[in-house]
Amino acid sequence: MTNPEIARKATNLRSYTDELKANHKIRLIANRNDFLMSAEDLGWIETTFDPSEVTLFEHGSHLGNLSQAAVQRSILGRSMA
Repeated sequence: MTNPEIARKATNLRSYTDELKANHKIRLIANRNDFLMSAEDLGWIETTFDPSEVTLFEHGSHLGNLSQAAVQRSILGRSMA
């Protein structure tokens, strides 16, 4: 991709906020201390998605807690809903 504006829009979920708010099939599982997310990102997640669609673990950084049973249960439970 050579057009930076197209790449910026394609890689920024905020460009799709209205569509994401309307899609109740989305389930989001993340960690509050993920080094790839800012406090602003977390705020956007919390205002964009219904709380029933979001699970935020306090610790785990970026995918660092996938081996934990609680995280695995959350992933499996969400994917079967």
